[in-house]
Amino acid sequence: MYLKTAFLFLFCLLRTPFFGQVAGEIIFSGTHPRISVGHSIDILEDKTGGMSVAEALGSGNFKASTQIVPNLGLSSSAFWLKFRVRNLSSANNLMLMLEQPNMDEVSFYTIQPNGSYNEEHLGEYQPFSKRIYDVPDYLFHLNIPVNSEATYLLKVKSAEQIQIPLILGTEVSVFNFIGLKNMLSGLYFGIMLVMLLYNLFIYFSIRDKSYLYYVVYIIIIILTQTSLQGFPFQFLWPNIPWMAIHGGFLFPSLVGIAGLAFLHDYLHSREFVPKLVKVSYVFYFLYAISMTLAILNIFAASYGLMEITAMFVSMYMLYIAIVIFRKGYRPAKYFLIAWSFFLTGVCIYILKDFGILPYNNFTRYSMQAGSAFEVILISFGLADRIQVLKKEKEESQAEALVVLNENQRMVKEQNVMLETKVLKRTTELQETNKELSLTVNDLRETQTQLVHAEKMASLGQLTAGIAHEINNPINFVKSNIKSIGRTVQEFKTLLRKYAEITPGALPDVKLIEINTLIQEIDLAYSMDEVDQLLLGVDEGVLRTTEIIKGLRNFSRVGEDDMKAADLHEGLDSTLILLNGQLKGSITVQKEYGKIGLLECFPGRLNQVFMNILNNAIQAINDARKDTSGLITIRTCKDEKNIYVSFRDNGTGIPCEIRDKIFDPFFTTKSVGQGTGLGLSIAYKIIEKHHGNIAVESEKGSGTLFTLCLPIGIADLQPDSSGIRNVNS
Repeated sequence: MYLKTAFLFLFCLLRTPFFGQVAGEIIFSGTHPRISVGHSIDILEDKTGGMSVAEALGSGNFKASTQIVPNLGLSSSAFWLKFRVRNLSSANNLMLMLEQPNMDEVSFYTIQPNGSYNEEHLGEYQPFSKRIYDVPDYLFHLNIPVNSEATYLLKVKSAEQIQIPLILGTEVSVFNFIGLKNMLSGLYFGIMLVMLLYNLFIYFSIRDKSYLYYVVYIIIIILTQTSLQGFPFQFLWPNIPWMAIHGGFLFPSLVGIAGLAFLHDYLHSREFVPKLVKVSYVFYFLYAISMTLAILNIFAASYGLMEITAMFVSMYMLYIAIVIFRKGYRPAKYFLIAWSFFLTGVCIYILKDFGILPYNNFTRYSMQAGSAFEVILISFGLADRIQVLKKEKEESQAEALVVLNENQRMVKEQNVMLETKVLKRTTELQETNKELSLTVNDLRETQTQLVHAEKMASLGQLTAGIAHEINNPINFVKSNIKSIGRTVQEFKTLLRKYAEITPGALPDVKLIEINTLIQEIDLAYSMDEVDQLLLGVDEGVLRTTEIIKGLRNFSRVGEDDMKAADLHEGLDSTLILLNGQLKGSITVQKEYGKIGLLECFPGRLNQVFMNILNNAIQAINDARKDTSGLITIRTCKDEKNIYVSFRDNGTGIPCEIRDKIFDPFFTTKSVGQGTGLGLSIAYKIIEKHHGNIAVESEKGSGTLFTLCLPIGIADLQPDSSGIRNVNS
């Protein structure tokens, strides 16, 4: 491989052109079958690009070329090349070759003796299939008989560097030369393809992304180098002239971007020189500008920016490799050697484009040869990196084994210590658990006692109210019974007088006694009085019956299951039991809506009503000593819920404690007057019904409790409070 590459350089160096003709006239004697004729032509710059053939022939502004390969630089102008060929050889058919595939427009004119001309139009602006010969270079037949001459015009235009390597020779020699070029190009592309497949195979084997970066880099290098020789236009996109014209601007910039990405990953630049890595973002930006300018057809600026950036990037990458190599990272050595070859080729190529170095085979193929050496050497470096990684892995495994053994020793020691500590801690935890269990049992007993105390307190209030309510009708019945008994005795006395009338007695005398007794007891009044007293007894009994019925409705004795209940009935029964606490000083205003029946636990909801009304009564009694107390009970419903609200004009609840009123054991009452469980129990009961309680209150403005109860209550289960949830 090294011999073949050396042969490529030797060919480039030894391929020196034959010259010695007069400017503007080319004499082909046949001594050499192929000669370079760039120094024997006249050149005319057409700044507008619109000059006709006649105007070009008649122009006196042609200038003789002084270079073997004329370098016209970057220009938007068209250039006319005029030359005359005298054939002194034995061959009738000669061929002219323009060895520069990257020409946008190439027009060839054969001037006839009578002033007419034949023309051929080629270039990258039209599909590759328009060409007569299937080669990237431009070939033109020169039918010049022996010992005769002909005049020709060649018009060229390109957005890239315009260099005119013209070769004149026989058909056989020209095609032999093309074959030799293709063979050397094939050798180059074969090397690149082998390196590409080799690194791609290694990537799939070890999954190291450095190889993937390098594969991408090689692909773009191949596209760049082949673009310089016109092969992509011939084989990849022959019908896309846009790619042929713009590829020479886009691919070199992509090479720079891919090279920077590979450099940073391969040499671990972010670890060794993190500050220098940031400089690469400037180059990425410049390359992006260059490609953007090319896409916008601003070719001169794009090409100049691209080549200047490439030169600085080359130096930048070389500097980073040197710095990292000095830090002892072995892969940097391979990169440094490889990049030196490529950098040399790039610099020679760029200096050739700027006209500092002459255009010849050495300068033209320097970058191609440098890239081949670079790819081979970096592939060696990547292979060596595997060995480095393998060695590092072995060292790491050895260190890990030592650390593992040390860790095992420490773990054993720690296990012994931990077992001792765990045993000690377990004993302490067991003792703590016993203490906690006792404490929890004490708390449960305390909670049970407090709940029982709350129930007893409520029961005491309820008993006092019931006793008061039943005592009134019973006293009324008792007093009426005494009056009825006294009147009944009088009626019995009167009846006995009637019983004394016998057949032997004097009727007139007995009748006088009876009439006297009737007047004494006022029989008509007594009979009316008995009727009134009996009505009073009946009313007292009815009142007592209503109280008993209200008590039964409130407690819902024997109703532990969920059922459809009328909340209004529960509210009324609760008010009957609390009537004694209202004392006539608190007015209850009922605003019942049409709510229908609700699936619920009626007894539990009555307990909620009792607790809320009790709090309202106490708040009103604390705030008002007159008869202006008012409790408003309102019910309503919507599609999903039934709402029961209780509004009072009592003391209200301060804002700072409003969020605490449902907490267990929270109370604002004096010690011994409340346990703080009433509203907590009410909240739990409503929560078990899947409802909620809303509170609106301000100090001194009364309080509004609103119960929201879902109409369809489902999935209720028993709990410790006695509520059983039933799937509805």
